Amino acid sequence: MLGVPTPSPTPTPKTYVSKKGHYTIALLGDSMIDTLGVGIPNLKTDLTALFPATTFTLLNFGVGGTNIDYGLTRLTNGYTYLNTSYPSVISTNPDIVVVESFAYNPYSFDSGALEKHWTQLATIVDMLRNNLPGAKIIIAATIAPNSKTFGDGAPGISLSAEEKIAKTTTIKQYLHSTVQFAKSSHLPLVDAYDATLDGNGDGLLKYINPGDHIHYSQTGRVFFTQKIADTIIANNLLE
Repeated sequence: MLGVPTPSPTPTPKTYVSKKGHYTIALLGDSMIDTLGVGIPNLKTDLTALFPATTFTLLNFGVGGTNIDYGLTRLTNGYTYLNTSYPSVISTNPDIVVVESFAYNPYSFDSGALEKHWTQLATIVDMLRNNLPGAKIIIAATIAPNSKTFGDGAPGISLSAEEKIAKTTTIKQYLHSTVQFAKSSHLPLVDAYDATLDGNGDGLLKYINPGDHIHYSQTGRVFFTQKIADTIIANNLLE
């Protein structure tokens, strides 16, 4: 019939072939990793769609309320979190380790804090390289916080407007520093931070959990794990 457009065929999603049939990927961080869930299901879905002939074991080494110092400790030491025992990160012999910023749990001091955080990131990278020479390392900066709503609804947290601004300003400094660390170290980078800022330099609310205004909304969780998958593809880490 004249005037009726021919429907375009649905494009076939691009898939990839990995070097190996199975990969273990470990994610290290604070609650911004922990709240991705056991087995990181969103990331597993992303990777399985991209590499349909490959199987994945995804290990969540996120511990809420802990800073980068404890992240470094967990590389070589087993630990217990929420009544569950975990092995050390290195003992699981992962093929890829994603190191998140720990920005949401900054040091309790200000002077020299960012410098120490940078040094600890470098120490984590060195320890992984020395103990897992075949593993790929990814540095990740999670979603940006919102200075107007931060912590609203979270149990046990009640912040004034000024405290929200101060807290989120610090978190953003750590996230930005993590991005700069990855770039200066020439490491694969998951930059969810810059991608989730609004025009005023604040975290976009659609990515933030409306229940506690700290962690991910489902949209934020999907976005962050997709950024990890994109980084793996962009850097040919499995091919």
